Amino acid sequence: MSMSKAQPLYPVVVQDRITRQVMMLAYANQEALDLTRSTQLAHFYSRSRQRLWKKGETSGNTIHVNEILQDCDGDAYLYLADVTNPVCHRGTASCFAGGERWYPDPLAALDDIVRTRVAENPAEFSYTKSLMEQGLDRLVQKVGEEAVEVVIAALQGEMSPLIGEISDLLYHLAVLTVRMNVPWSRVSEELIRRHQSDHQEGRTKSR
Repeated sequence: MSMSKAQPLYPVVVQDRITRQVMMLAYANQEALDLTRSTQLAHFYSRSRQRLWKKGETSGNTIHVNEILQDCDGDAYLYLADVTNPVCHRGTASCFAGGERWYPDPLAALDDIVRTRVAENPAEFSYTKSLMEQGLDRLVQKVGEEAVEVVIAALQGEMSPLIGEISDLLYHLAVLTVRMNVPWSRVSEELIRRHQSDHQEGRTKSR
């Protein structure tokens, strides 16, 4: 931990709250932390310029912070954030891993792949694009067929076919969510909300 004039400086990691990708590392003093809490926009303290700064104050690439977590020793922080703009000064998504956006959440990766194929590939060269253009009735039929195949594979009890059928179902569900304009991030948020609700209910019962 270093000092900014009279205030200690804390390392702050910014993490995408949906994909869990680590986006950047910076430093904040108490004033920067308080400003982040009050505005929900990421603020830091510049060690080189010796002043507070808001992420995106010149580039416009602000970061919306949903939650601030403190480590067990009280000397480092984590910003869980919605990251939709480039984070790095190089104009890349992340300051780590070469700057590309990657997805610890495989569903978020699948969503991105489907959206890219729909946007960039002609239907004659892309099953994804052709499936999208066949209409909603055909798409939901495929989802139903894949769900049935998952059930059959599960009853047969063989691991490799079951994995394949689950993958096919998830893929077709991803196409459906794009078709219905339901981002996987919303699905992830709902799963997290349910987990938190179940966890809280379990704690209440245990009391």
